[in-house]
Amino acid sequence: MKFQLLALDLDGTLLEEDLTIPSNTIDRLRRLIQIGVTVTLSTGRMFPSAKIYADMIGTSAPLITYNGAVIRRRMDKEPIFTSYVPRVDMEAVIKFCKRTGYYLQLYNNDQIVVEKKVWQTEIDPDLRNVPCLEVNDFSTAKLGDTPKMMIVTDPSDVPNVHRMLYESVGQDLYIAASQPYLVEMMRAGTSKTSALIRLCNWLQIPREAVICCGDHSNDIDMIEWAGIGAAVGNAIDPLKEKADYTAMAPRSQGVNEIIDFFFGTSV
Repeated sequence: MKFQLLALDLDGTLLEEDLTIPSNTIDRLRRLIQIGVTVTLSTGRMFPSAKIYADMIGTSAPLITYNGAVIRRRMDKEPIFTSYVPRVDMEAVIKFCKRTGYYLQLYNNDQIVVEKKVWQTEIDPDLRNVPCLEVNDFSTAKLGDTPKMMIVTDPSDVPNVHRMLYESVGQDLYIAASQPYLVEMMRAGTSKTSALIRLCNWLQIPREAVICCGDHSNDIDMIEWAGIGAAVGNAIDPLKEKADYTAMAPRSQGVNEIIDFFFGTSV
């Protein structure tokens, strides 16, 4: 089967530690696009951040952002698909964080929304590319629809937060993580995989013709779903165990290795 679509996670996968894409990786991706392969990004990042990297690559494919909650082409003003956290669940998470003291971050209209900007806000790489709105108190603020909510905590505490959230909010949330210190919450049924299925249906690309590449737990479902699930060398062990192919090299150089293996070194 000829591979028709390559879906790439950003942080920890396509991006280097300094959040750049090396020129040799950009060149490979541009050549893939030139020969007719659809290259998309499948990321927990906000759309404005994903767009910056899509511009570098030159892809016109719809981008999967906010862990699958928003699908949008980089040249379009409006998304072609959105999935927002239900208002009742948003309010339940806000109450949970008020009660427990956890830092909470929301997203609205491609803005970061916080009660007050603190050190947890500053570690979000999206802050480089988008404005941050401080609302003082989530409980009284007029909040718009949000595709994703996010808690920042110590990695050792993440399983405990998952447990408490499920006890407090129930099964109405999809909880994922793109970093070991994050708890990312989307509407139930929302994921990178659900967005990829939607995208492939639109493009009439069969699952068997899809290669997905990632590094962390929010990538595992798409790695399992794809015709070929690939892991970069720095991926977590649970993802490597599910992958069909694991690169030796980390991050972007691992992506290069995957492209060379499945599309040929002449790309």
